[in-house]
Amino acid sequence: MAGQLNLSLRGHRTGLITVSDLVRMVRDTLDAGLGEGWVVGEISNARLAPSNHFYFTLKDSRSSINVVMFKSAFQRMRFKVVDGMEVIVRGRVQVFEQRGALQLYAEEMEPRGVGALQVAFEQLKRRLEAEGLFDRARKRAMPYLPRRIGIVTARGGAGLRDMLRILFDRFPSVQVIFRPARVQGDGSAQEIADAIADLNRDGRAEVLIVGRGGGSLEDLWAFNEEVVARAIFRSLIPVISAVGHEVDYTIADFVADLRAPTPTAAAQIVVPSLVELKERVEALGASLASVMDRELLGQRESVDDLADRIRHPGSIVADARDRVATLDAELADAVSLRIAEGRRSVRELRLRLRSPDAAVRDLRLRTARLRNNLVHGVASALEAKRRLLGAKAGRLDALSPLKVLDRGYSVVINKTNSRAVLDAATVKFDDELDIRLAKGRLSARATGRSL
Repeated sequence: MAGQLNLSLRGHRTGLITVSDLVRMVRDTLDAGLGEGWVVGEISNARLAPSNHFYFTLKDSRSSINVVMFKSAFQRMRFKVVDGMEVIVRGRVQVFEQRGALQLYAEEMEPRGVGALQVAFEQLKRRLEAEGLFDRARKRAMPYLPRRIGIVTARGGAGLRDMLRILFDRFPSVQVIFRPARVQGDGSAQEIADAIADLNRDGRAEVLIVGRGGGSLEDLWAFNEEVVARAIFRSLIPVISAVGHEVDYTIADFVADLRAPTPTAAAQIVVPSLVELKERVEALGASLASVMDRELLGQRESVDDLADRIRHPGSIVADARDRVATLDAELADAVSLRIAEGRRSVRELRLRLRSPDAAVRDLRLRTARLRNNLVHGVASALEAKRRLLGAKAGRLDALSPLKVLDRGYSVVINKTNSRAVLDAATVKFDDELDIRLAKGRLSARATGRSL
């Protein structure tokens, strides 16, 4: 602020002037001698009037001056002004005639040492974080294979072309719902927020990509606006932010469910590669078939092993019946043989008779004795065979598993490995057991074992 003030009251005809004339002379002198400039100082007594004009005091260690920033200039502010903040103010000094007081009329204001955009970014970030908009607990997982993807970005931008190319290269059948919005300049933040709300009302998209290509902090500023942050927070559809380059962070990145370093990376994240999916499915199918083959082979070997180790009770009974039939046939052969031998003896005796009468008498006697001997012998032999057969049948019957069951015993099979339980230590907790009784079967579950 430069200029030279030259105010003189000498030469007035009467030596007297009014207060209004004096204030007007000061005002005119200031207007003529002082131009617009930058003033540095500390803010105090900051307040926003109902008219949306902003009033504060700018001071240093020795002096202070009242400052007013009219509504039009204040609405261009990117950051929140608070007491104690050191700022640089561009404006013009004028006299407020009603009170005769100096006043600085501000047109622009910047934080001293830090850019206004950076201050606005940090202020909004702290406020939204305190409200819980950045909480990880509220962030949703992305759908693995979305059928429809919503995109909010500028029409015709390089970011849109890159995303579409990658999406259709990776998964040609995916559907894209594009909602264009300006991503830079005045009003762009509201357009982005409206686009997010429109896609939510449409409801077809399963995930949204919101972003643009790289640029300066000013170029990316729409994604640092509160209206965009709250639109992402209200979205019922999961949102991926894809703003700028990998080093660029915006408020939208912190609120979104997932941050992608670039729009290209967002397209790679949101859908898997169809070619890779097919290769993975084929590999998993081959692995599954191999595992099933090994499992079936192991089960077959277990069944064969059990078949070798365990005989069915019906098979044992059938073997016993075959042995009884064999013994019965042997007994019948023995009886037939003794009768045939007796007949041969009778024939020999007849040939040895000297006279018919004596021979007849002797033969009758001998025949009677032989008949008696034969009857007794046959009866004895039959009785002995019957006793032997009864003993063997009793032994077979005693060895029958079914008889063992009749005495109160049971056969326990572990369903887990289909093996007979011979040792309680082989049974694990919660194993299912099949119990065969003399009459019927029971199912049980192991809850413990006693030693």
